[in-house]
Formats: sequence, structure tokens, C-alpha cells
Amino acid sequence: MSKLLFFRQKRFDGTIHTGLELDDEPIAHRYEGGSGERDPALLWYVDLRCEGPGIPDDPELSAHWLLEHGSSIRDGFAGFARKLEVGADPDLYSLTWGEFPEEPEGVTMTIACSAARRVEARELSRILGDIAGRWDELIRKLEIPQSAEDFR
Repeated sequence: MSKLLFFRQKRFDGTIHTGLELDDEPIAHRYEGGSGERDPALLWYVDLRCEGPGIPDDPELSAHWLLEHGSSIRDGFAGFARKLEVGADPDLYSLTWGEFPEEPEGVTMTIACSAARRVEARELSRILGDIAGRWDELIRKLEIPQSAEDFR
């Protein structure tokens, strides 16, 4: 069964790291911002976890698949953002959401998110809303290499 993971996370050094993994192998990522001393510990993260036989096994096709199903994915992120409008308490366990207007055939999708501190946990709704609003842009900015060797 194929697995596709989209992630966006903020590190303590201020860097925003966005990426894709296909069957637990990284296929693309992008770093934005950051300053000062390098610190990869996470302040918050958001994952879109997709699993099932309906996921393409080719990196380029999987990115296209995410764009093709963007409407449902954006609605899922927006719905989760509305649920967390007031915020959330930091917890050991991720907050999860599996409500999408239309899941692709043969695929289960779940959004998971968590924050290390209360301040960031209160921002999760805004972060989820930002991902919903910029979904296509975020995926298109992830340049998928032609082969796995090019990624490393």
C-alpha cells in the first residue's frame, strides 16, 4: 500500500521546511527563512498523510495527484482550521483531522498537527488556513527531481 506525506514544519531557528515523502522516501523539500544559529528542533508541524493503492508510485505523478485533488485537500485544511480557531493546548499526541468532502478512491487522508509550546499551538488555525490558501503554490514550489539520486 502506497504512502504519500506532505509536511510543513517550523524549526526553532525560524526555518520553514516543506516537503514530500513517497513510501517513506524523501522526494522533494524546500527551506524558507531562518536566522541565527542552526536549530532543527521543531516548534510545530503539519502533515497530510495519504495512504492507499490509489496513490501513484512515481514522484512526479504523486505531486500532480496532490494538485489534482487540491480542492478536497484545501477544504480539509480549511475545515480543520475552523475547528482550531481558538487554538489548542500543546500535547504529546498530534491533533488529527480526517474530514474531506471527497476522498480520492482507494486513499485515506489524514491531517495531523502539533506544536511544542502554547504560543505556537494557538497559531495552528492560522497555519492550517495558510496551507489551504496556498496549497497549489506550496506543491508547485517543491521541485521534484528526475531521479532519487538527484534529490540526495
